[in-house]
Amino acid sequence: MREKILVVDDSVDTREMMAKLLELESFSVVTAEDGRVAINVAEKENPDLIITDINMPNMDGIQMITILRKHESLSQVPILAITAYGSSIASDAVKAGADRAMTKPVEFDSLIEGIRRLIG
Repeated sequence: MREKILVVDDSVDTREMMAKLLELESFSVVTAEDGRVAINVAEKENPDLIITDINMPNMDGIQMITILRKHESLSQVPILAITAYGSSIASDAVKAGADRAMTKPVEFDSLIEGIRRLIG
């Protein structure tokens, strides 16, 4: 069975590119454009991993991570946060409950390696 990854990013181009690349690696992918939508998608889709941007409108990645960590059925889903705002924001994501954080630009091989480690 293919692992399902939820990709959360307010940039349509980033979401689509990441989804295509992950599908080439044999993952099943669902997407959301912000944290608020992502929580609803995660409840319906029950992903094996969530990859999220931090800076998004409506609900940012830090807020989303905090809520997901309190959500009974989603609290154990691994979360990989990605930010263009440097290591201090990446550290904030981990403090909020992300399992790993990476700063942009992210090399695709490093991303896949991080995903495989988190999914196990």
